[in-house]
Amino acid sequence: MRNCKSDNCKDKNSNCSILGSDSLPVQCVGSWAEDKYFYLEKYLNASREARRKFSDRGNAVFIDLFAGPGKCVIRYEDKEIDGGGIKALNRDEAPFNEYYYFDINETNVKALEKRTSKSSNCHIKCGDSNVLINDLVKKLLGYRFNRYHFAYIDPFGPDALKFNTIRELAKLQRMDMLIHFPIGAIKRNIPNWIDKPNNILNEFLGTNKWRDKSNIKMIYDKTYRILVDIYKEQLLSVGYPEGGLKFSEEDILPVVSVKNTKDRDLYALILVSKDIKLAQKIWNSIIKSNLDGQGSLF
Repeated sequence: MRNCKSDNCKDKNSNCSILGSDSLPVQCVGSWAEDKYFYLEKYLNASREARRKFSDRGNAVFIDLFAGPGKCVIRYEDKEIDGGGIKALNRDEAPFNEYYYFDINETNVKALEKRTSKSSNCHIKCGDSNVLINDLVKKLLGYRFNRYHFAYIDPFGPDALKFNTIRELAKLQRMDMLIHFPIGAIKRNIPNWIDKPNNILNEFLGTNKWRDKSNIKMIYDKTYRILVDIYKEQLLSVGYPEGGLKFSEEDILPVVSVKNTKDRDLYALILVSKDIKLAQKIWNSIIKSNLDGQGSLF
């Protein structure tokens, strides 16, 4: 019997010590993981007609920088669900034509290879996505065709993702990104970073401006607003248009909060797009309510 009631169930690869129903590794996650997959699927469904004009010509590309083994189990529930990369792969309407998956864990990569073995258009690599992304973007920039790219960026914490990776992806002309912004982990660790000139938050944000705009009290009172506003400035600096980073007519970055069972913010999901007319209109409409139908904006 699976007993995923704490992190004690995890093995040395941070996966559940008990294999999944297909005898392959699974990641043990909280119930809130279903929220982020809900928004991912909802966006992919809502944007399918816009994507179809690319996928019908073989020009729709999906990128998952932290793919994991491809399946998760919900802690306490013994319920298996597909990870984001597999959910994107199993699409009947306007499917992507190419899939690029990265993971730093060799065990995860081998499991993902088996779970995607029936698809010939999956390219899976083991390594640090912050390094692997350079060659991938160079490859994708080499295509002459008009292509659409969607990146699902779901790191475990801020230490796994560097803003330079976002900067590289932004070089692609049509690039939508759904980014997991780990606000909970950042808030817990800011006291450890504030006196260090070189720290994880600087690399995650791509700047140290957060030091100029806040002190410890302000960070704890208004963490998401301070940091998300800085992130928006950084996205503007790498070529994302103002109109693609707005919620309706308000001058704020549209984010949706994912909370744990104690109603504490774990992370925010941010959709960034270079399409100022369509992508944000779709995203703004779907984030007004969560999986339970309740409002979930910050």
